[in-house]
Amino acid sequence: MKGNLYIFIFIAALFLTLTSCTHQWQDPDTSLATQSISIASLISSRDAYDSSGVSLIGKVWNLQVGSTKSQNDNVMEETYTTFILADRMGTGVDVYAPGEVPIAEGDFVRVVGIYRKEFQNTGDYFSNVVDAVRIEEWNPGFNYWIREFEFD
Repeated sequence: MKGNLYIFIFIAALFLTLTSCTHQWQDPDTSLATQSISIASLISSRDAYDSSGVSLIGKVWNLQVGSTKSQNDNVMEETYTTFILADRMGTGVDVYAPGEVPIAEGDFVRVVGIYRKEFQNTGDYFSNVVDAVRIEEWNPGFNYWIREFEFD
């Protein structure tokens, strides 16, 4: 009888341990604690958001793809994408994304990244830029346009 009690306690403890470990895994490279803010709020409070995770919505302008210049022939050049993310009023913030991002000029996107007042990526220097972790296609719905025109 005592043996069955120990087996029951062991199975219950094993069950509780396994169920507590079954949360959804998130890739640390793409998961980031962010705050959804407007581009105008970010620009007006640059010091407050320095090194913070931000989520911004806007339109892509001045899309450019570049690469870091190698000092050594053995070092491979790395490609990056930069663009300006602008809101309806034309207020914009620079965005840096590693690699070549499959977006086009004029696309509406949501950028999730870390805002940095000063940012240097091996060789190239950027200031006041969002270091993008994730860029998602975004479709502005009717509620977005109502909210935007509400403050005119």
